[in-house]
Amino acid sequence: MSQPEQPWQPGPNDLPFTTHLINPHGDRHLGFNDADGRFYRLWQHRRPEPLHTGDAILLRPSDIDQIIKFAMIWATRHAADPRSDALVDEVAAGAKAVVLHFAQAAQAPVHR
Repeated sequence: MSQPEQPWQPGPNDLPFTTHLINPHGDRHLGFNDADGRFYRLWQHRRPEPLHTGDAILLRPSDIDQIIKFAMIWATRHAADPRSDALVDEVAAGAKAVVLHFAQAAQAPVHR
C-alpha cells in the first residue's frame, strides 16, 4: 500500500515549466510544458511525470477550465504539430470522463 502524499509548496527552483497550476492544499501540482504540449504532475522528490491530459483533468477537476485553455491555446499555435490532434483528443476524453464520473455520482442514492 502506498504512503499518503506529503503536502509541499513548490518554490521558484521547483517549477520546471513556464505554466503551472499549484494546488493550495500542497499536492496534485501540475505543470504544462510548452515545448512538447504536455501536462506534467509535479512531485517534491521525483522528476515531473508526463500525464495524459485526461489524467490531468481527473487529477484537478476544479481547474478543468485552465487545463482546457492551456491545451487549446497550444493546439491552435502548433496546429501543424502531430501532438496538436492528440492533445485535443486527450482534452475531449478527459472532459467526458469527468462529466460521466460526476453524472454517475449525482445519480447514486444518498444514504443518511
